[in-house]
This record gives sequence, structure tokens and C-alpha cells, in this order.
Amino acid sequence: MADKENTPAQDKSGQQSAANSGDSAKGEITGSAKSASTLTASPAYRSTSRAGGIFSLFLNIILLAAVGILGYLMYEQDKAVKVLFDQQNSLSSQRNSTGEQVSQLQASLQSLENQLQDQLAETQQASATLTRNLIQESMQEQDANIERLQNELISTRLRINTNNPGASQQWLLAEAASLLRLAQQQMVVARNIRTAQALFIAADDVLKQIDDPAIFSVREILAGELAAIRGVSEAPVQDIYLQLGAIAQQMESLQVNNDLQQQVATGERVALFNNESIEEPGLLSQFFSKLGNVVNRFLVVRRRDTPLDALMTPGQEAALMQTIRLQLEQGRTALLKGEQEIYSASLLQARKNIADYLSGEAALKNSILSSLDTLIERRIVTEVPPLVRTRSALDQIILAGELASERTQPLP
Repeated sequence: MADKENTPAQDKSGQQSAANSGDSAKGEITGSAKSASTLTASPAYRSTSRAGGIFSLFLNIILLAAVGILGYLMYEQDKAVKVLFDQQNSLSSQRNSTGEQVSQLQASLQSLENQLQDQLAETQQASATLTRNLIQESMQEQDANIERLQNELISTRLRINTNNPGASQQWLLAEAASLLRLAQQQMVVARNIRTAQALFIAADDVLKQIDDPAIFSVREILAGELAAIRGVSEAPVQDIYLQLGAIAQQMESLQVNNDLQQQVATGERVALFNNESIEEPGLLSQFFSKLGNVVNRFLVVRRRDTPLDALMTPGQEAALMQTIRLQLEQGRTALLKGEQEIYSASLLQARKNIADYLSGEAALKNSILSSLDTLIERRIVTEVPPLVRTRSALDQIILAGELASERTQPLP
């Protein structure tokens, strides 16, 4: 390579020497030798230059390909970034629309709760109004009956005194009969046990004033029916009414059980290994039994062959709570009306809905269910005795006295 690099210099110096000393023979020989050397070195130089050009061309092609590939990758990256920005914008718009829908649902739920609260207040007000009306009507009816009976007693007394001034016994019998009739009405219609008992005692006091052996048998029958009245247990309507109101207030602390994860967690557990099939004692049997117990302890398998309940919407949850409140209020109304079947059915349905669909503090829920179980078993309509034997015996004595009085009256 050194020889090849020095050849052009030598050629240049030889040419100068040949020009300056053209007459010298030595210079001619040297110039001829250098020219021959130059002619022999030119093809190698040309091949080297050609190889360098091909390498430079190949390098340029590689650089251009790299630049093209880099540009393509940058284009694809820009396109992917654009797609990501579009997706982000779409997600943002979806999030905004979802937030608007949630806000609308919350507003609808709030409106529905307000409507349900208004309906509940109207229902409670109507129930209170109905209760007051029923009590007022009952009191007015009782006052009217008492006034009518008092008028009948007064007219009977005047008639007896006018027709037969000495027939005070007949007047006392009629008064006792009126008291017994009013007691039977209070017992059967109004189911007022205390008033019926007081009227029976008043009738017995009236009969005590009659000095007649026949009245003794009537008083004996009256004593038996009075004992039957005292044996009737009066339902504590006011206490039951207040207990149902307290249960309705306690129910506000519970919420609807609308959790799918809890339904899955409460599935029936199934043991992987049944150790009951191992009957023969032995070391191997004990080992497998202990191994099965360990596996059953750390591996839990639950049954999934029963369908899960569908989750409720917020509107359905509010409707369920309102339904339970209305069932309790229906039970209170049936209590005031003395309708045993409607009372028991309403409380039983409310108890089932609370047990199946509501959750909360375990002690509070168990207390509510226990109270409802006790109230469902209560009898609000008690069986009352007929109270007709005393009236029948007394009516027979009155009829016999009227017939005797007609026979003793002189003919006109």
C-alpha cells in the first residue's frame, strides 16, 4: 500500500526530471521506469475507487431505508396516538353522559321518595281520620242507644204507673230487661266487655229489689253469665296499635338487601369429602378422615344450581319499602275494625317481606321479626258468650206477669 501511495509522487517527480534534463540518458531510463510503474499501478487504484463507491451507495441506500422506516414508524405512532385521543374523548363524553344519567336517576329517585313520603303521610292522616270517625260514630251510636233505652224506660214507667199504680215489680222487671238487652248489644256489637259487665251488675241490683222466689232462678242464671263475661279476655287494642307504629318506625333503620355478592356468599356449602362413609377404624382410615377434614376446612364448594334473584332498581326498592309500610298500616286499620283475618294476613305478609328482602343490624331485625310473630298470634276478636239465657228467663216472667195482670183486670 505504501508503494501504491508513493507512485503518483514518483510519477510527478519523474515527469519534472524528464522535462528539465531531457538530454540525460539516466533521466530517460528513470522516467521510463516510473512510467511503467505508473501504468502497472492504475488498474488497482481504479478497482479500489469502484469498491468505495459501491460501499458508499449501499450505505446511502441503508440510510434512506432507515429514514423511511423511521418515518413510517413515526406515522404509525401518530396514528395510534390520534386513536387513543379519540378513545379518550369518547370515554370522556360517555362519562359525562353517564354522570347526567346518574343525576337524572338521583333526581327521579328523590322525586319518587318525596311522592312516597307524601302518600305515606296522606295514608297515616286518612287512617287517623278514619279511626277518629269510627270512634266518634261508635260513641254517637252508644249515646243514641242509651238515650233511646232511657226513653223506653221512662215511657214504660209512666205506662205502668198509669195503668197499674201498684205494679212496681213489673217496672223493675222491665228495667232489668232493658239493661240486659243493652249489655248484650255492647258485648256482641261494640265488644265493650267492661260496659257489658257493668250493665249486668246493674241489672242484678235491680232484680235484688224484687221480693219474688221466681226471681232467684233468674239471678242464678245471671250470675253464671256474669262469670262468663268476666272470663273473657279483652284484646289490648291500644297497646297493639302503638306496637305496630313502633315497628314501622324501627323499619326505617333497615335497607333493602340488593347485593349480588351476598347472594353468592350465602349459597349452600358442599363438602368435598364425606367422612361418614368411613366405618372401619384403622390408621389409614383415620389419616384419610383427618385429610378430608383439612380439605373441607380450607376448600369451600357452594351449590350454584339454584338461580339468583334479579337485582332491584332504586324505584323498586322504594316501592318495596312503601308496600311494607302500607301492610303494617292495613294491619292497624283492621285492628281498629276488629277484622281478625285481614289483621293477621297483613302482618304475616309484612313479616315475610322484611325477612326476605330487608337487611341491617341483626339484633334490630330479629327484634322486629319477633315482635311481629307475637302480634300475629294475638287474637283481636274474642269469642263472647251469647248472653240470652237471662233475658229469656226474665222475658218469660214478664210475659207471665202481663197475662196475670190482664186476667185480674175487670171487664168494662
